[in-house]
Amino acid sequence: MMSAFRQIPAPLQKQTLIRLGIGVVFIALLISLLIASQVFFVWLPCAGAALFFLASAFALFRRAVLGEYVVIRGVCKKMVLTVAKRRAKSMILVTDEHTVQVALHGRKRKIPVGTGIDLYVANNTPIYRKGGMQMVYSYLVIEVRGKRILHSR
Repeated sequence: MMSAFRQIPAPLQKQTLIRLGIGVVFIALLISLLIASQVFFVWLPCAGAALFFLASAFALFRRAVLGEYVVIRGVCKKMVLTVAKRRAKSMILVTDEHTVQVALHGRKRKIPVGTGIDLYVANNTPIYRKGGMQMVYSYLVIEVRGKRILHSR
Protein backbone atom coordinates (compact mmCIF):
# COMPACT_ATOMS: atom_id res chain seq x y z
CA MET A 1 0.00 0.00 0.00
CA MET A 2 2.86 2.42 0.82
CA SER A 3 4.65 1.58 -2.41
CA ALA A 4 1.48 2.36 -4.36
CA PHE A 5 1.11 5.62 -2.43
CA ARG A 6 4.68 6.64 -3.27
CA GLN A 7 4.07 6.04 -6.99
CA ILE A 8 1.22 8.55 -7.34
CA PRO A 9 2.09 12.21 -8.09
CA ALA A 10 3.01 14.47 -5.16
CA PRO A 11 -0.04 16.80 -5.44
CA LEU A 12 -2.41 13.82 -5.28
CA GLN A 13 -0.44 12.42 -2.32
CA LYS A 14 -0.77 15.74 -0.51
CA GLN A 15 -4.51 16.02 -1.16
CA THR A 16 -5.06 12.42 -0.02
CA LEU A 17 -3.14 13.09 3.20
CA ILE A 18 -5.10 16.29 3.83
CA ARG A 19 -8.42 14.49 3.47
CA LEU A 20 -7.20 11.61 5.63
CA GLY A 21 -5.95 14.03 8.29
CA ILE A 22 -9.25 15.89 8.45
CA GLY A 23 -11.03 12.54 8.79
CA VAL A 24 -8.75 11.56 11.69
CA VAL A 25 -9.41 14.92 13.40
CA PHE A 26 -13.15 14.30 13.16
CA ILE A 27 -12.68 10.79 14.59
CA ALA A 28 -10.78 12.28 17.55
CA LEU A 29 -13.54 14.83 18.03
CA LEU A 30 -16.12 12.05 17.78
CA ILE A 31 -14.37 10.05 20.50
CA SER A 32 -14.14 13.05 22.79
CA LEU A 33 -17.84 13.82 22.26
CA LEU A 34 -18.75 10.20 22.94
CA ILE A 35 -16.92 10.41 26.24
CA ALA A 36 -18.42 13.79 27.16
CA SER A 37 -22.00 13.20 26.05
CA GLN A 38 -24.15 10.16 25.45
CA VAL A 39 -26.65 12.13 23.34
CA PHE A 40 -26.86 10.74 19.81
CA PHE A 41 -27.47 14.11 18.10
CA VAL A 42 -24.32 15.66 19.57
CA TRP A 43 -21.80 13.31 18.00
CA LEU A 44 -23.70 12.37 14.83
CA PRO A 45 -22.33 15.29 12.73
CA CYS A 46 -18.75 14.35 13.64
CA ALA A 47 -19.38 10.74 12.66
CA GLY A 48 -20.81 11.85 9.33
CA ALA A 49 -17.92 14.23 8.61
CA ALA A 50 -15.34 11.59 9.57
CA LEU A 51 -16.98 9.05 7.31
CA PHE A 52 -17.18 11.56 4.45
CA PHE A 53 -13.51 12.62 4.61
CA LEU A 54 -12.18 9.08 5.06
CA ALA A 55 -14.26 7.84 2.11
CA SER A 56 -13.11 10.83 0.06
CA ALA A 57 -9.45 10.10 0.85
CA PHE A 58 -9.89 6.45 -0.09
CA ALA A 59 -11.68 7.34 -3.35
CA LEU A 60 -8.95 9.80 -4.34
CA PHE A 61 -6.23 7.27 -3.47
CA ARG A 62 -7.99 4.58 -5.51
CA ARG A 63 -8.42 6.93 -8.49
CA ALA A 64 -4.74 7.92 -8.33
CA VAL A 65 -3.46 4.34 -8.07
CA LEU A 66 -5.63 3.19 -10.99
CA GLY A 67 -4.54 6.18 -13.07
CA GLU A 68 -8.07 7.49 -13.57
CA TYR A 69 -6.99 11.10 -13.91
CA VAL A 70 -5.66 13.45 -16.58
CA VAL A 71 -3.04 16.15 -16.07
CA ILE A 72 -3.66 19.38 -17.97
CA ARG A 73 -0.43 21.39 -18.15
CA GLY A 74 -0.54 24.98 -19.20
CA VAL A 75 0.10 28.61 -18.41
CA CYS A 76 -2.23 31.00 -16.60
CA LYS A 77 -3.31 33.58 -19.15
CA LYS A 78 -5.88 35.52 -17.11
CA MET A 79 -7.57 35.49 -13.69
CA VAL A 80 -11.27 36.31 -13.52
CA LEU A 81 -12.11 37.98 -10.19
CA THR A 82 -15.39 38.45 -8.32
CA VAL A 83 -16.85 41.95 -8.40
CA ALA A 84 -17.40 42.48 -4.68
CA LYS A 85 -14.32 41.15 -2.88
CA ARG A 86 -11.96 40.73 -5.86
CA ARG A 87 -11.36 37.06 -5.10
CA ALA A 88 -10.28 34.51 -7.70
CA LYS A 89 -13.37 33.16 -9.46
CA SER A 90 -11.87 31.38 -12.44
CA MET A 91 -8.66 31.11 -14.41
CA ILE A 92 -8.00 30.94 -18.13
CA LEU A 93 -5.36 28.32 -18.81
CA VAL A 94 -3.57 28.13 -22.16
CA THR A 95 -2.26 24.68 -23.12
CA ASP A 96 -0.49 23.60 -26.28
CA GLU A 97 -3.76 22.66 -27.97
CA HIS A 98 -6.64 24.37 -26.15
CA THR A 99 -7.72 27.29 -24.03
CA VAL A 100 -9.40 26.08 -20.85
CA GLN A 101 -11.36 28.13 -18.33
CA VAL A 102 -11.21 26.56 -14.87
CA ALA A 103 -13.74 27.50 -12.19
CA LEU A 104 -11.70 27.81 -9.00
CA HIS A 105 -13.21 26.67 -5.72
CA GLY A 106 -11.86 27.46 -2.29
CA ARG A 107 -9.01 29.51 -3.70
CA LYS A 108 -8.13 32.55 -1.60
CA ARG A 109 -5.09 33.84 -3.45
CA LYS A 110 -4.70 34.87 -7.05
CA ILE A 111 -2.37 33.05 -9.43
CA PRO A 112 -0.03 35.43 -11.26
CA VAL A 113 -0.42 35.60 -15.03
CA GLY A 114 2.29 33.59 -16.81
CA THR A 115 2.64 30.99 -14.04
CA GLY A 116 2.84 27.32 -14.97
CA ILE A 117 -0.15 25.26 -13.81
CA ASP A 118 -0.74 21.51 -13.53
CA LEU A 119 -4.43 20.70 -13.25
CA TYR A 120 -5.35 17.16 -12.17
CA VAL A 121 -8.81 16.23 -13.48
CA ALA A 122 -10.72 12.96 -13.18
CA ASN A 123 -11.24 10.97 -16.39
CA ASN A 124 -15.00 11.34 -16.25
CA THR A 125 -15.09 15.10 -15.55
CA PRO A 126 -17.44 16.81 -18.00
CA ILE A 127 -15.84 19.48 -20.19
CA TYR A 128 -18.13 22.08 -21.72
CA ARG A 129 -17.62 24.49 -24.61
CA LYS A 130 -18.35 28.18 -24.20
CA GLY A 131 -17.24 30.94 -26.54
CA GLY A 132 -14.46 28.95 -28.20
CA MET A 133 -13.08 27.87 -24.82
CA GLN A 134 -13.38 24.66 -22.90
CA MET A 135 -14.87 24.96 -19.40
CA VAL A 136 -13.90 22.76 -16.46
CA TYR A 137 -15.96 23.18 -13.30
CA SER A 138 -14.35 20.56 -11.07
CA TYR A 139 -10.86 19.21 -10.57
CA LEU A 140 -9.00 16.99 -8.15
CA VAL A 141 -5.93 19.13 -7.46
CA ILE A 142 -4.41 22.29 -8.87
CA GLU A 143 -0.64 22.66 -8.64
CA VAL A 144 1.04 25.99 -9.17
CA ARG A 145 4.51 25.25 -10.46
CA GLY A 146 5.77 28.56 -9.17
CA LYS A 147 7.89 29.80 -12.02
CA ARG A 148 6.60 32.30 -14.50
CA ILE A 149 6.68 31.13 -18.08
CA LEU A 150 6.58 33.65 -20.88
CA HIS A 151 4.02 32.52 -23.39
CA SER A 152 3.43 34.34 -26.66
CA ARG A 153 -0.21 33.85 -27.65
